[in-house]
Amino acid sequence: MVINQANMDALFKTYSKRFSDAQQAAAARAYPNQLIAEEIALLLPVTGAAVQHSWLDQIKGIHEWAGDRVLNNIKLQALTVANRSFENTVSVPRTSIEDDQYGMFAPLIGALGADAETLWIKLAVASLLANGTWADGNPFFCAGRKLSDSKSATAITNAVTTALSKTAAEAALTAIRGWKLAGDEPADAVPELLVVGPALEGTAKTIVEADIEANAGGTLAVSNVSPARMLKVRVDARITGNKWYVTARKGGIPCCCVQQRKKPVLTRLDRDTDANVFMQDKFLYGVDARGESFLTLPFLAYAGGLDAAPAWDKTKVP
Repeated sequence: MVINQANMDALFKTYSKRFSDAQQAAAARAYPNQLIAEEIALLLPVTGAAVQHSWLDQIKGIHEWAGDRVLNNIKLQALTVANRSFENTVSVPRTSIEDDQYGMFAPLIGALGADAETLWIKLAVASLLANGTWADGNPFFCAGRKLSDSKSATAITNAVTTALSKTAAEAALTAIRGWKLAGDEPADAVPELLVVGPALEGTAKTIVEADIEANAGGTLAVSNVSPARMLKVRVDARITGNKWYVTARKGGIPCCCVQQRKKPVLTRLDRDTDANVFMQDKFLYGVDARGESFLTLPFLAYAGGLDAAPAWDKTKVP
């Protein structure tokens, strides 16, 4: 192919189509139980280098209005989440284009698009695994968190070391459905997913999807009526070892929020005047994006199989 601007524009159009088609395919579920971003995360378009999430302290339940409005009993610090930048680049030798071998690089451009589209689920799962500091100065997953100073308020424990089993999954459901907010009203969180890695997929599917199970003695078959059957099993390869999660949603809010500062865009450096072409005889095609993920509200997720369950420390609350 003759290297001129018209031909390079046409090639970029072809590559862009391959890129966007791969993005679209990557957004769909590749196998029945695969976890996708929208199931676990709120995809939130944002502006600026960082976003301050001060809404996290508005977590008490609705209650009878008697006298002045009731303000929160625990003051949370605003959770500021800074966006990060991400990139990926493919290099195409000029000679490959001159020799009409540019089609060989189309699969790489497609892989570039597919990988870019998975950024958001990668960030969401990374926040689950990282168990970062929440707005009260404590790890998001911890034992004994108090969302109210009220003496009647119950503690929230959403971190355990217990291995995944039917009993453990049922305990997670019981906990999530029993938690209360700062107004001592039920959290009304709706459990949705049992999220595991490939190593626990079989165990999770047996708990949730099996119609028949052995009785306590391990002999006779009985109907599986476990409350855990209300969950859907979801699998992500980034979750390793014995970790498992039950995630919930309240009023459309999931346990994770993904900031989308800049969605992936395919760009190019393919002019003769570009330094990479002039100095290295290579055309560059790259993608870049900006964003970050964080965990929203502790009563919307429960983590099991952890190496340790950190204890909530009130002295860290601002």
